[in-house]
Amino acid sequence: MPLKRLSGIRYIYESRLESRTAIIQECFAIVGIAIGVALLFASQVSGTSLTSSVSQLTSQFVGDAQFELDARGAEGVSERLLDQVRRVPGVQTALPVLERQVNVIGPTGEERSVDLVGMEPDSVRASGPLLRRFSAKQLATLAAIALPSQLAEEVGAGPLVSVKLQFGARRAETIVGATLDEADIDGLVHDPVALASIEYAQHISGENGRITRIFVRGAPGRLGGVRAALEKLAARAGVNLEPGTFDSSLFAVAVAPESESEQLFSGISALVGFMFALNAMLITVPSRRKLIADIRPHGATRAIVVQILLFDAAVIGLLACLLGLALGDVLSVAVFHTTPGYLAFAFPVGDARIVTWQSVVLAVAAGMAAALVGVLWPVREILAAGPLRPAVDHDEHRRRSQRARIALGLACIGFTSFTLLADTRAALVGNITLLIALVCLLPSILDALVRLFDHLSGVLDGVGTALAVTELQAPQTRVRSLAIAATAAVAVFGIVEFQGTQGNLRRGLDASAHALDSSAAVWVTPRGRSSLLNTIPFAPIGLAPLRRVPGVREVSAYHSTFLNWGKRRLWIVAPGAREQNLVPADQLVAGSAANASRRLRQHGWALISQGLADEQHLGVGQEFVLPAPHPLRLRIVGLTTNLGWPPGAVMLNSAEYERAWSSDEPSAYQVQIDAGATPSGVRRLVQRALGPHAGLVAETAAERQARHDALAAQGLARVTQIRLLVLISAILAVVGAMAAMLWQRRDRIAFSKCNGFREAVLWRSLLCESAVLLLAGCSIGAVFGLYAQLLGSHFLATVTGFPIAFNVEGIAAVGSFALVTVITVAMLALPGYLVVRVRPSTVNPAY
Repeated sequence: MPLKRLSGIRYIYESRLESRTAIIQECFAIVGIAIGVALLFASQVSGTSLTSSVSQLTSQFVGDAQFELDARGAEGVSERLLDQVRRVPGVQTALPVLERQVNVIGPTGEERSVDLVGMEPDSVRASGPLLRRFSAKQLATLAAIALPSQLAEEVGAGPLVSVKLQFGARRAETIVGATLDEADIDGLVHDPVALASIEYAQHISGENGRITRIFVRGAPGRLGGVRAALEKLAARAGVNLEPGTFDSSLFAVAVAPESESEQLFSGISALVGFMFALNAMLITVPSRRKLIADIRPHGATRAIVVQILLFDAAVIGLLACLLGLALGDVLSVAVFHTTPGYLAFAFPVGDARIVTWQSVVLAVAAGMAAALVGVLWPVREILAAGPLRPAVDHDEHRRRSQRARIALGLACIGFTSFTLLADTRAALVGNITLLIALVCLLPSILDALVRLFDHLSGVLDGVGTALAVTELQAPQTRVRSLAIAATAAVAVFGIVEFQGTQGNLRRGLDASAHALDSSAAVWVTPRGRSSLLNTIPFAPIGLAPLRRVPGVREVSAYHSTFLNWGKRRLWIVAPGAREQNLVPADQLVAGSAANASRRLRQHGWALISQGLADEQHLGVGQEFVLPAPHPLRLRIVGLTTNLGWPPGAVMLNSAEYERAWSSDEPSAYQVQIDAGATPSGVRRLVQRALGPHAGLVAETAAERQARHDALAAQGLARVTQIRLLVLISAILAVVGAMAAMLWQRRDRIAFSKCNGFREAVLWRSLLCESAVLLLAGCSIGAVFGLYAQLLGSHFLATVTGFPIAFNVEGIAAVGSFALVTVITVAMLALPGYLVVRVRPSTVNPAY
C-alpha cells in the first residue's frame, strides 16, 4: 500500500474516532475480543504446563536414554538385573532408579506427597542434568535427602532440618541435606520430588537390594542389538521394556480426559468471547455504514473501502490481542495455575507454568480473525453494492432474510442433533452450529417478544413502555438491539452449558466414589494425606483385636495398586471377596450386576473399564492376560466406567491379586459392621484397638466420601473457574453493550425532554427496553444452553470415560437466566438515570 494512501486511511480512522461515542464503541469491541483471547491463551498455557512438567522431569532424570526396564509391581526387581544389563554389548550407560511414593512431613506437621527418587552416584555424570551439581562422593556419603526449595518451604524445612518420610503405615526420620533452587534444577523446582542416593533410598524405605527401573543408553549404530538383548532380559526377569520417555506417554494418556474436557470448555469460552466481539462490532455498524456512505460518493472504490476497514480491524485486533495476552497471562497464574491432585498420586506432577510460542500464536490468530470477521461481516452487503444502486423493497428483503435465517437455524439444530447421536467427540463443532442456530432464530424471537410487550403496553397504557416499544421497533436501531440481545443470549448459553455439564460430571464422580467407599462402613488406612486410591501397601497387622471390637462383623484386606498396560497406568482394585457391595452396580456399562458380583468372588473373573476394553478390542465373556508381575489369565464379567481414574481400572478379587503380585500386603482394611451399630462409634473403637499401630487410622465411609468430594472439587476447579470467568465476562459484556446503547441515546433523550417527557418516564422507558432485550436474549440462551448440556455431558462420557449423570439442569438454567437479567438491569439503573439527566435540546437527531 503506498505511503500516501496509508496516511490517508489513518487520517480517516482518526477522524472517525473524534466522536466520544465511537471511542466507547471501539473500546467495547477491543474488550470483547480480548476476553476470548485471554481465555484461549490461559487454557493453552494450562494444558501445556501440565504435560510439560512430567516430560521435563523425565528428561532431567534420564537424559538421552533410549530404553527403560520397568518393574511391574511396587516391590521392584533385584538389582542383580543391573549387572546383566551392563554386560549387554553396546550398552553405554545403565542408570538404576528406586522410586517410592511417600509423604514428607515437616517439623510442624505440614505434609506433601512426593516421589522419592534414589539414583546411583556413579551414574550421575552419565544421567540427565538434574543431579550433576552433586559429586559422586557427596551422594555416596550423604544420609539425607534433597528437596526443591519450593517444596521445602511448603513443609517448613530447610538444609539440615529433620523431616519424616511416611512409607505406607511406617514413618522414618531423615534430614534435608540440601535444597535445590531454580538455578540448580531449572523449572523442576516446582515438581514434588525428593532426591537421594540409591543406597540411602533403599535403606530408608526398607528395600535393600531392590530397584524399580533401569534407564539404558545404547551406543549409536547398535541400538537394534541392544533392544533385542534387553527384550530377552526383560522376558526372563518379568519386567517391561519401554522407551526412555515412557512416563511422558503414560501421563499424556492419564491427563488426556482432563485436557480434552478443558479444551472443550476453553474452546466454548473462546467462542463465547468471539461472539461478544462480533456483537460489539454490530453496535458499531451504524458508524461504519455512515463512514462508507460518506466516502463512496467522493470516489472511494471498494478496494479503498476494504483497505480502510482492514486498517480498522488491524488496530482493533492488535490492541485486543495485547490486552488479551496480558489478561490471559494473569489468568494462567491466578486461575488456571492448579495441579489436579488426583494425578499427583501416580505421577510427579508439578505446578510450573510453561508458555510456548504455539500458545501465543494460536491466541493471536484467533483474536485477529475475530477482528477481521467482526469488521467486514456486518457491512458485507454495503461492500457488495454499488454506490448508486437503488434500494430494493425493504419489507420483501426482510421477509426473505427471515425465512433464510429460520431455515439455516433449523438446519444447524438438525446438525447438532446428528452430532449428539452419531459422534459426540465433535462436541465443539456441535456447539458452533448450536450458536449459529441461536443467532439465526434470535431475530424472530425478539420480534415476537416485542409484539407481546407492545400488546401489554397498550393494556397498561404506560408512556414509558410505549416509548420503549417505539425504540425497539425502529428499523434504524434493529441491528443494535439484536447485538445486545445476542450478547445476552450467548452469555447465558455458555453459563448454562458449563454449569449443567459440570454438575453432571460432579454427580457422576460422587456416585462412583460413593459406590466404592460404601463397600465398607469403616476403613483402616495409612495416616496422612495418603491417596484415596489406596495404592501404597503396608505390612499386614494381626486382625484378631479388630474382629473382637463390639459391632464389627468382618474385617478383610483390601488391595490396590497401579499397573502399566500399554500406554495406560491402570488402577487395580481388589476388595475382599466377602465384601457386601463388591461390584459398583451403577458404574456398570455392560453386564449384569448380580452376575458380576457372583462371578467376581470366584476364580478367574474381572471387571475392566470400557475405555481399556475398547483399546484392547475386548468384550464381556472374553479372556485376556493381565500383565501383572505374575501374568494372570482372566475372563471379563462386565465393563465399567473408569471409576474416576482417567486411564481406566481393573477390578478382581483379593485372592487373585495376591496370586498375581505374590504379596499379601494390604493397602487398606475394610470393616463391616453389625446391624444397629453406628459407623462413627465402631470407628472410635477400631482406632483404639489399633493401639501401637500408630501409622494407621480408621475413618468412616462418610469421611472418605467427604475427602473424595474435596478431591473431585479440586479436579473440577479449572472448569469451575472457567465458568465463573464466563459469567463475569458475560455480565460485563452485556452491561457494556447496554451502556454503549444508552450513551448513544443521549441526543434523542435530550430532544424528548423538550417535548415534555419527564425524566422518570424516560428512565422507565430505558429500563423497559433493556429488560425486553435481556429477556429475549437470556431466554433463548437458556433454552439452547440446556441442549448444549446434553452435548457436553455425552462428550465427556465418550472421551473421558468418567462416570456421568445425564440430567438436564433446568433449575440452573432458570437461575442463570435470572442472575444475568437481574444483575444487568440493576447495574444499568444508574447509567440510565445519568443519561436521562442530559440537558434538553430542540435538535431532532437521526438514529
